[in-house]
Amino acid sequence: MTSDDDEPVPIFSAVTSSARQIFSLLKCCGFQQKAQIELSSQGLRVIVEDSRVMQGAAFVEKNLFSSYAFNPHKHSSTRDDDTAAAPAPTKSELPDEEDHNLVFGISLAVLLECLQIFGAEASRDKWHTSGNGGTGTIGGTHSRSGPGAVFDQTVLRIGGTCKFSYIGQGHPLYLMLEENGIITTCELTTYEPELVEQIPLAMDGLALKLIMKAGWLHDAIQELEGSSVERLTIAASPQHPYFSLSASGPMGSTVVEFSNDKSLLQAFNVPKPTQHTYKFGLVKNAAKAMAMASKVSIRGDNHGVLSMQFMIEQEGGGTSFVDFRFLPFVADGSDDED
Repeated sequence: MTSDDDEPVPIFSAVTSSARQIFSLLKCCGFQQKAQIELSSQGLRVIVEDSRVMQGAAFVEKNLFSSYAFNPHKHSSTRDDDTAAAPAPTKSELPDEEDHNLVFGISLAVLLECLQIFGAEASRDKWHTSGNGGTGTIGGTHSRSGPGAVFDQTVLRIGGTCKFSYIGQGHPLYLMLEENGIITTCELTTYEPELVEQIPLAMDGLALKLIMKAGWLHDAIQELEGSSVERLTIAASPQHPYFSLSASGPMGSTVVEFSNDKSLLQAFNVPKPTQHTYKFGLVKNAAKAMAMASKVSIRGDNHGVLSMQFMIEQEGGGTSFVDFRFLPFVADGSDDED
């Protein structure tokens, strides 16, 4: 039997009553099954990519949690005799905490399913209970709970607390909901990911920088979407038509133009005409963020790297950000991106 002193100390633990807000934020990156999670003292960053030419990153700040603890220098277990006997390093010997962000891979689809169970979006039919009625699974996720009524639509509403816990490399990520005395626990397998390097945006060589209502961008993308739309061309100029989006495909093309009016473009900085083309389907992956956000900052450098950073207002005040970056389409005859 193991004493409490031998229990592993979590490297990361956090508690929130805002599971719905976190779910909505991560759903913006839900177009990919797997994600890389980066833990830091400031919050957790969820990163996805598509074919190495498009990346999405949602930052869940620590202020979305009622309690947040990140201790990257703690050992994942105290059961190793050599480790237990080793003297603890002094404060001066410890590197800066910011240099010790922890990264692991996870199934984003499963994480979103768990947050759905935590009241974000009820989906009872996606659960399968075992014969004894006490265990449910979602792809590799294990849930231990009370009676089946815990999954009732009337119960699956925000109101309880959601706790995240991660012991360290090789261990699962635990999510626990406690509501009305009922505890539901999910255990998500983690893995060592292939590190995702951020697509670089040359801030000292921006060819395009503007801020607009995200709703305007969302409406434009919906307007451009049609059968067999393949390419999206983004053009900007210091003169008319200022900012335009055009989509093309085998069935033809459509253009949406924005004038340099403060009611449309709250900020607009384009030194000279610029134009680059992207895969429409990749840009459309950001549609959920477009629909949720209040504003979007669109930036593009001289190499055609495009950044769309969405500002999402949270309930009770505060803002969160989701950032998407795209590499341009290169018409070299091979139909591949650079």
